[in-house]
Amino acid sequence: MKNKLKFESQLVKIRKAKVGDIPALLILENACFNYDQLGRRNFHWMIKKAHSILLVLEYKSELIGYGLVLINSGTSLARLYSICTLKEFQGHGLASKLIQELEVKAAQDEDCAYLRLEVKENNRGAIKLYEKLGYVKFTEKEDYYDDGQTALCFEKRIRVLKKRPGLDVPYHQQGTDFTCGPSCLLMAMKTFNPKFEMTLSNELQIWREATTIFMTSGHGGCGPHGLALSAWRRGYKAEMYLSHSNVLFLDSVRSQDKKKVIELVHKDFEKRISETNIKVHRKRLTLSDLKEILKDGGIPLVLITTYHFDNNRAPHWVVVTAYDDNFVYIHDPDQHSPENHIGVISRIHIPIQEDQFLKISRWGKDRMAATVVVYPE
Repeated sequence: MKNKLKFESQLVKIRKAKVGDIPALLILENACFNYDQLGRRNFHWMIKKAHSILLVLEYKSELIGYGLVLINSGTSLARLYSICTLKEFQGHGLASKLIQELEVKAAQDEDCAYLRLEVKENNRGAIKLYEKLGYVKFTEKEDYYDDGQTALCFEKRIRVLKKRPGLDVPYHQQGTDFTCGPSCLLMAMKTFNPKFEMTLSNELQIWREATTIFMTSGHGGCGPHGLALSAWRRGYKAEMYLSHSNVLFLDSVRSQDKKKVIELVHKDFEKRISETNIKVHRKRLTLSDLKEILKDGGIPLVLITTYHFDNNRAPHWVVVTAYDDNFVYIHDPDQHSPENHIGVISRIHIPIQEDQFLKISRWGKDRMAATVVVYPE
């Protein structure tokens, strides 16, 4: 153990972690954490394969701390997943320097706009540090940790942006693999009616009303027609933007019998839509359209492909919550991540560069674009 009084801060180096650091990283992990510890395989993955930034604090050839940032693929969002310094080296501003270096790396090397983190509500020392560094609390998650404690979620713009917020849309994580669309509609309805409850029961009820019956595998998802009808039935104004009139998701199944069912459901939805005052715009929603909708108080539910996020070409619904000069912000209700390291805070107000958003909001071989816009009652 080094003598704190003889600590020479000029000898501290911050560098990228390498595979040879793993034994020392495990010692650090065991010394600093007694819950949710990263193991040897985790560190090896972070260094060699993961979309991440792992920096270490080195003092006289000894590792005394590390910081790990995860990059949310396909977005401009990063998450401070873990940071620590050995107790005997605390009090020298090393954590601040490490975080600031991680911010620079995330902004310059990964083109990230925001860095987010979560911290236990009773960790006053860490909260004070984050606030001093310019982090702002934007939400909290009850019963987030294994011991039942609440997580306070902070974020910081690490690139200067002029954000034009839309409505304050609450976040809801989908309860099943196949209810992303209903989850997005719940968020819109909760925005306009704070007393509305975003429950799994309501989620499944909307799915029963809006499902296309079949998809590639498992339960069918929901199309724009069904979601618009569900919103309209509940007294909300709904509009649809469709790039063409093709039957959605038809290419996602091979069975001719399933194709016939999807076509039948589609025709029935179109008939029901024609009997309502739901407006159907036969055009691709442009960025200008999107911004006007947000200014007018509408909430767009947009069908995207998740390929740019997780290499999966599955159709997926998200909610557009805001925009600025460079980014479109979305709530992503998805409940899964490949390595199980992407937390809920990385699904809220995700910044997507405008050109990237245009790419992901096209689905299938025919590049279908579909948006449902929900307005107040």
